[in-house]
Amino acid sequence: MYLTTLTESLSPRGKLLLLRKYSENSLSHSPALSEKMYACTLCGRCEEACPSHTEIPVLIQSWREHNPYNETVLNPLVESVQRMGNPYNREQWERETWHISHDEDAGTVYFPGCTTSLFQPGIATSFMKIMEDRIPLFIMDDRCCGSILAKTGFREETERVIQDTVDFISERGIKTVITSCAGCYLFFLEYPWNVTVLHTSQVLTRFLDELNPHSLQTTYHDPCHLIKATVTSQPRQIVKTLSEYTEKSDQRCCGAGGGVLLNFRELADAICRSLLAQSSFQTMVTACPFCIYHMKRNTLRKILSLEELAASCLTE
Repeated sequence: MYLTTLTESLSPRGKLLLLRKYSENSLSHSPALSEKMYACTLCGRCEEACPSHTEIPVLIQSWREHNPYNETVLNPLVESVQRMGNPYNREQWERETWHISHDEDAGTVYFPGCTTSLFQPGIATSFMKIMEDRIPLFIMDDRCCGSILAKTGFREETERVIQDTVDFISERGIKTVITSCAGCYLFFLEYPWNVTVLHTSQVLTRFLDELNPHSLQTTYHDPCHLIKATVTSQPRQIVKTLSEYTEKSDQRCCGAGGGVLLNFRELADAICRSLLAQSSFQTMVTACPFCIYHMKRNTLRKILSLEELAASCLTE
């Protein structure tokens, strides 16, 4: 955020100072203060860099729960999740257009996530194609995980979404949930359930010896959610095995998360373009549908998911 704007009040240190002054009652609430606190992707890089590992994203998210912002945008988002099962105000049939046959009695769920199903369905079809005759899967694609509600300050609404999903999984006796969405994956790890949660990258590594690599020149972008969950080696193993891989010199946030793309589109785009300008890649591979969606909006260069890369290496 700071690297793009060079605005001190948008830096982690600046935000902490504002929060401190607010807590000491030396700074009153204002639209300008709210704007600073919502202009944060919650990527967590500041916490990594901080010598004392101050949980700045946790503080900001807690602040958001008590201080709404841009309600003309965020309130309809909440209503959409509650009524439509996704934050994009799309009908259920729209997210089912990619659906293929699946095993309704399977003990393992594939949860593609809202962004995958509605905007990047190639991720889901690629994963299901690879899993065919390998792992029986039940497609669970009628709801939002609730992460976006949590990040934008709607705690009570988030808890209802979580409980509904936990009840559904429990009633069906599901033991494992696999998701291709980095945000869903990290959020599911916080769910109060006794279920194994896997990101698709952790599954795909099991089948690399069944795939044929090709000469595509690639680099890899770490989604912030997977960095937080320490899922960084498996995606690289996939890309290194299946393509001609070059490591990026710097791993930074794409700029879309934490509600920033919703509330500050121009800022999110500027952060993304800065990230993309870092390296001269032929193909950027990543493991997050929201990163892919955002990057594709800001470049004509090739952006691929891990699932699409792996599916392109299948033997016919």
